[in-house]
Amino acid sequence: MKLKKSYTFLYVPEDHGPSREIKVSRWGILGPSLVVVVLLAMSALYGVSVSTGNGWLPGGSRLQQENVALQTAVVGLEGQVAGLREEIDTVYEAGNLMAAATGLPTLDPETFAAGVGGRGPLVHADEEVPGMPEAELGRFTIMEMELALMLRQARIQRRGFAAMLDTLTARETVRARIPSIRPVDTGWLSSRFGFRKDPFTAKQTFHRGLDFSTPVGTPVRTTGDGVVQAVQQQRGFGKVVKISHGDGVVTVYAHLDETLVKKGQEVARGDVIARSGSSGRSSAPHLHYEVRVAGRPVNPASYILDSYAARR
Repeated sequence: MKLKKSYTFLYVPEDHGPSREIKVSRWGILGPSLVVVVLLAMSALYGVSVSTGNGWLPGGSRLQQENVALQTAVVGLEGQVAGLREEIDTVYEAGNLMAAATGLPTLDPETFAAGVGGRGPLVHADEEVPGMPEAELGRFTIMEMELALMLRQARIQRRGFAAMLDTLTARETVRARIPSIRPVDTGWLSSRFGFRKDPFTAKQTFHRGLDFSTPVGTPVRTTGDGVVQAVQQQRGFGKVVKISHGDGVVTVYAHLDETLVKKGQEVARGDVIARSGSSGRSSAPHLHYEVRVAGRPVNPASYILDSYAARR
């Protein structure tokens, strides 16, 4: 039906008053009707957006924007967790190589995989986190569990490395006490361990150490870590220094010109403890050097690993 340009309405009051004619254009009728329809439509759309979470904001509602940001953060965290896992596994392999090299037992793969010890994840799969979608919650839970496992594995590795360090330290302490260097840097070996012709009597006698022919005043060094056991004047040996290296091992330095340490003093391999000379029963300047184990002289040459007196 085609709308007319205008409409005339007749108003007849009930009290028999004069009637009136009211002429209204077609837009006077359609305009308010359209306004009502638009308002009703906007109201309906707003109700739907509130109930479904769809907003008219750029990029969606605030909740939608938070969800997008959360998903991005979860993806980033997953990448970091994966990188950390690679590092933990690399350290595990390196630890096993070090253990094998030092003769220690390697970490059992099953024990390491289970990450024995520690606590569980902070979030469990059946827990709800306000505002977090179910899919992201599941991914977050997996990351929490993986991080908790890696934390326990890191603690296991730390204990393993500490045990290796203790073992190596103990071995180094023992090694440092072994009299394994020459007592002098210079000079030549003039008499060896064993039977020889005595320079004073020309008879065969047993020589209990090594003699190094050196000028008077040559620095004499301790051949291993230890404690000065004695600094004394001894018949035949002249001025003597004796150093205890533990486990019944004692070194003796004789015919000295000067002593530079005191009884009870701790010394380290390579420290200068005296200066060589020709004191006591000596035919020429030299250093007499002995190694005794449980009071019995042994061949010092069996202990010397270096041709020269290394400092440490």
